Amino acid sequence: MKALVKTAKGPGNIEVREVAKPAIPSEDWVLIEVKAAGICGTDLHIWHDQFPYWPPVVLGHEFSGKVVEAGSRVKNFQIGDRVVAEPHSLACGMCELCRQGRVQLCPDKRSPGWGIDGGFAKYVAMPETLLHRIPEGMSWEIAALAEPMAITVHHVTERCGIACQDFVVVTGAGPIGILAAFVAKAAGAGKVVITGMSACEYVRFDAAKALGADVIVNVEKEDPLKKVMELTKGRGADVVIETSGAQRAISQSIAMLKKCGKLCAIGLGANETPNIPWNQAVLKSLDIICCMSSGYTACDKALSLMANTDKDLSALITHKTPIDDWEHVFHELEAERGIKALFIPDPQ
Repeated sequence: MKALVKTAKGPGNIEVREVAKPAIPSEDWVLIEVKAAGICGTDLHIWHDQFPYWPPVVLGHEFSGKVVEAGSRVKNFQIGDRVVAEPHSLACGMCELCRQGRVQLCPDKRSPGWGIDGGFAKYVAMPETLLHRIPEGMSWEIAALAEPMAITVHHVTERCGIACQDFVVVTGAGPIGILAAFVAKAAGAGKVVITGMSACEYVRFDAAKALGADVIVNVEKEDPLKKVMELTKGRGADVVIETSGAQRAISQSIAMLKKCGKLCAIGLGANETPNIPWNQAVLKSLDIICCMSSGYTACDKALSLMANTDKDLSALITHKTPIDDWEHVFHELEAERGIKALFIPDPQ
């Protein structure tokens, strides 16, 4: 079968290859025929050698598909079921974090797309424990958004918590930022502001507006801190969801928040040790909540939200293409001329 493979360590080293159809490694695993697979920022980081991975490895961890083979110990799924999967394969199940239900943080976890072969191919193998059924009537393309939606639901609602009528600022208008604005609004936020650079005017700001953002701020044309203080009459935001990882945005997030406000830290920065106004955060008695990946409950909530929203989530999907066009699409996403791109496997 054709697959998009990170072939070796180092920048680049990605190519479309013919690889063997995967076999299920254990009788409690299934084989999934991939119907749509989303490109994540992690895939771009692997392309540039900026994220851990074990080559050669088939990329891709955001996918929807149909079960075509099930091991003898699979109990709750059968051939023909439409599924998505949490990307937490090979978590040990025995460490303190696994036993707390936080398998996404297991130090031994080897996820599809970087630790083991992933979904940028016609077939991918996954353990039954990580599967979730796609709601009836949901398209393969929308279902492929479940993994980033679950991340956002986990961070914004389960970890941070949005209260009724909160004033929320989302810094960064990438896919997670736009989804964060959408989830915050769905969770009861009164007003949601989203910030971004001029490149976001190409397509991202329009999608953010369509999915629930009330105010758009281009930080290259307007001072976001001044705008937030104007909108809150000097009080500051209840919650800032930081998705950009940018030094300036991190610092401004602390300045934007009211006393006893909450900073939901999602974005990974290029600089591992950004400078932050620590004393200001302490004097404001801020809650700084750091977030990573997602868990079981968030995936079910994400799928339910996606199935029941009156918003058109297809606004996020800007590219649908076979994997042969991967390099062009990767460049489009890096240039912010897209939001979420999907690989649609060749039906042959």
